[in-house]
Formats: sequence, C-alpha cells, structure tokens
Amino acid sequence: MKGLRLAGLGVAVVLGMLGLHQLVYAFMSRGRATDLPRHGRVPDFAFTSERGRPVAARDLEGKAWIADFIFTRCGGYCPMMSERMAALASSLKDEPRVRFVSFDVDPDHDTLADLATYSRQHRADPERWTFLRGDRPAVRALAGEGFKLAIVDGHADDPEPILHSSRFVLVDARREIRGYYDGLETVSVEKLLADARRLARD
Repeated sequence: MKGLRLAGLGVAVVLGMLGLHQLVYAFMSRGRATDLPRHGRVPDFAFTSERGRPVAARDLEGKAWIADFIFTRCGGYCPMMSERMAALASSLKDEPRVRFVSFDVDPDHDTLADLATYSRQHRADPERWTFLRGDRPAVRALAGEGFKLAIVDGHADDPEPILHSSRFVLVDARREIRGYYDGLETVSVEKLLADARRLARD
C-alpha cells in the first residue's frame, strides 16, 4: 500500500508540474505581436542553402522566422540547439507562416553536402528549415552587425574551434528582430514558441 501511495504521489506531482507548465505557457502566449520589442532590421544577405539554392533575405519577407548560428563539427551546444530547433519546428507545424534558418559559421570547413547531411540528421523539413552557407566575412558580418551576436575563433587548445552565441533570434515578416532567446534554457525556448505563434497569428 505504501508503494502505491508513493506512486500515486509521484503521478500527482508530475501532473501538477504539467499543469504548471501549461499555465506558464498560457501566460506567455497572452498579448499581441505588437507588444514584442523591436531590435533592428536584419540587413540584406545572399547565401546558398544546403540544397544548393540561392536564398536572399527578401525571400523570407512575409513570414516569421527563427534563426540561429551553428556549424557541423561543433561538439558543444550546437547539437542541443539543433535538437531544440527541430522541436520548435515540430511544435509549430500547424503554423505555415513560420520558417527556420540556421546560418553556418564555419564555411571554410562545412560544404553544402555537410550541411545537407546535418539537416537530415536533425530531421529538418527542407521546405521550412533552411541551412545557409556564405563566405566567411559575409557570415561574420551578418552575425555581428546584423544580428548583434558575437562569433570568435577559439584558441588552439580550446575544445571548440569557433565560439558563438547560443541564442535563437525571432524575426518578423518585415525582417525586424523581435526577440532573443537562450537556446539552452527551456523556459526561454518556451517563450520563443509562444512569441512565434503570436507573430504568425497577428
């Protein structure tokens, strides 16, 4: 009986946590997209997708999109960020006006074939989640000057050859940056999910 009571208590705790999670999500989902801050406009860019197709900033206009910066040999937080991006794409599959863009920060090493393989590994739908490769100076300029995110080369003894931000960036249909979210923090990613829905539906 004691074991059954403990099991019942455990179930109650889990259900309580799920209920709290839903309440937090519902609270974050309140409000309109106009309530979101504006952090500047994403500048023009012209890169190539993992499928070998040209993609320019103007191609994303008219849609809300979530961006991050990754590279395929990253052994640190890139895999976690990409898994969370995949989860976001799954959660937002009912929002056709939301897209996902991952910019590669290691074009000297990553080929388009590498990005295509990485895309498949993370179950990316190529119609909604694009991996973009450009010249190294152009990617660095877009990250630093456009998205205000730092990218620096690591030292020879660093475990990672490139150090970059773990933030996701939410961009609206007019290419205005509407929010930054820590890709490693669950609550922050949940807020991103809620805000993306607000943008898509507003």
